[in-house]
Amino acid sequence: MTRFGDVAPLALMSGSIELVRAWVIETLGSLADDDDHNLTLRDTLRVFLPESGSFKATAERLTLHKNTVQYRVRKAEESLGRPVGADRLQVELALLACQWLGASVLRQPRASRR
Repeated sequence: MTRFGDVAPLALMSGSIELVRAWVIETLGSLADDDDHNLTLRDTLRVFLPESGSFKATAERLTLHKNTVQYRVRKAEESLGRPVGADRLQVELALLACQWLGASVLRQPRASRR
């Protein structure tokens, strides 16, 4: 048996949007919810991780106060249920999937779920 998380990046290449969605939701937890709050947190993390976890550099790129970035990263970690660096590559790939594939890989609000 293989854990889905171990082969999930391969799913990104498989062309199956359903597999990508399942992996994004598993990887990001409630951060994969399709709402404005989580969009803001995802966008902040998407800049924070390549900036080597620098609150200052992220704040400069996003034209925010450093404390705002710290707050958002802390909230994102709460949504993830772990530190962002715990499985950084998986998180970064999932964030890129969200950025490029949008709502098709995000968990939709309950009212619009099928």
